Amino acid sequence: MPTRLSSTESARGTPAPASARSPRSERRAPPRRRHGLRRPPTLALHRALPPLLRRDLLRLFENAAAGGSVVRLDAAGFRLLQVNDEALMREILLDKGRVYRKASLMRRLGAVTGEGLLINDGEVWKRHRRLANPALAAGSLPRYVPAMREAMAQTVARWRGGEAAAPLDLVAELSRTTLTSLLDSIFGIRGEAGMLNDRVAQVSGVIHALLDELVRQGSALAAPPLSWPTPANLRFRRRIAEVNAILDDIIAKRREDLADTDAPADLLGQWLQQRRRNPEHFSAVEMRDELMTMLIAGHHSLAIALAWALYHVALDADLQAEVSAEAATAPELPQSLEDLADLPLARGVLLEALRLYPQPPILLREAVAEHGLGGYHIRAGDQLVLSIPALHRDPAHWPQPERFDAGRFAGFNTDGMMQGHHLGFGGGPRSCIGRRFALLEGVLVLVEALRVFRLRPAAANAERVPPRFAGMLVPAAPLLVRAVPR
Repeated sequence: MPTRLSSTESARGTPAPASARSPRSERRAPPRRRHGLRRPPTLALHRALPPLLRRDLLRLFENAAAGGSVVRLDAAGFRLLQVNDEALMREILLDKGRVYRKASLMRRLGAVTGEGLLINDGEVWKRHRRLANPALAAGSLPRYVPAMREAMAQTVARWRGGEAAAPLDLVAELSRTTLTSLLDSIFGIRGEAGMLNDRVAQVSGVIHALLDELVRQGSALAAPPLSWPTPANLRFRRRIAEVNAILDDIIAKRREDLADTDAPADLLGQWLQQRRRNPEHFSAVEMRDELMTMLIAGHHSLAIALAWALYHVALDADLQAEVSAEAATAPELPQSLEDLADLPLARGVLLEALRLYPQPPILLREAVAEHGLGGYHIRAGDQLVLSIPALHRDPAHWPQPERFDAGRFAGFNTDGMMQGHHLGFGGGPRSCIGRRFALLEGVLVLVEALRVFRLRPAAANAERVPPRFAGMLVPAAPLLVRAVPR
């Protein structure tokens, strides 16, 4: 059975209208062949142009998900192919012949992240991954748990101190939680007060504004390259320079404060010590680029996933009661990945949030050589969009795919997520290096929140908030809940 959304179903799992079952592009004359390969069908203009004009990329990806295993999205003026088939995604992500690299569209992100792991390739990527791996391996995670617990303790105190009737904006609240944890565990900055913390929080805010701007430009039918000296681009560059200067100052201060005999628990401190012992380790500029990447992946994306998770728990009283009971009977908050075995439902809530709202929802690759993919002709330079929602909402793998069901993940192997049809942390050798960190912190936050509070929607009978694409799958409106102490 094909591992993609059926062409007779919409991306939301409901029957598509008859006109959508046979896209116009597939009713035309057979496409030209090259070396026995077909040209991928093009998404019909009436399904591609309206979301592009509205800059609604999520709707564009959903429309293309129903069009076949590989669909051309040419309305933007360049050759862009969306891949919706799991077998083809696996072939791309496990590329052994080096036919693919990070896409040109993805490399635009380098304007924000520099040459971090998100966008670098080849030998540079291998070196960065090798140097970064030890500090984020499973055995290193317990050293970061105190920072996670302290950040959640501050969150609990903040929620207890608020008025019971005042709604909480989950994204804002959990962004504060994950940033506090990251400041301690990654930067070695403890406590919420202080000018340095404010500066890192400023960096985080600027980074996400820049990412929104990149998405806005990427979804425009005509946008000048970032290299052009337009007023918007000049402002963009000034903000990047501002962020780089702040991070450079933080690295310099941490280096000055670090004694040769210290055994730091924070990741930056570990890297600086390793640099002193080995001049081939990360340079200050490379550290800055990787820290920028971690601010995006280890703070913003985890906060959004946790917000969606707690929002769905607040909507489902039965699920909340089950997770709360599990949290109450667990011996203590998790200290390592092994402890998550005692919290299968809480772990399932996080994994289900990442299934329905993958962060990010697309992976981007670029073909570096002409080749065939699933019987289709792929040219060098083609940009490939791997649609994770197309896989995560495929009823062949996920019964009732639109339903939030944390029980799906009993016995699920998080070390083999791609084999389990789940690309919540990417897949293949380039899967997220911080996935274990995110799983441990995510479950810890969920357990402590539901151990201490009852959550309920801020407004009765409010319509469920849908997602929108802004680099991540963010809520289209604030996720508002009320937290009542137990």
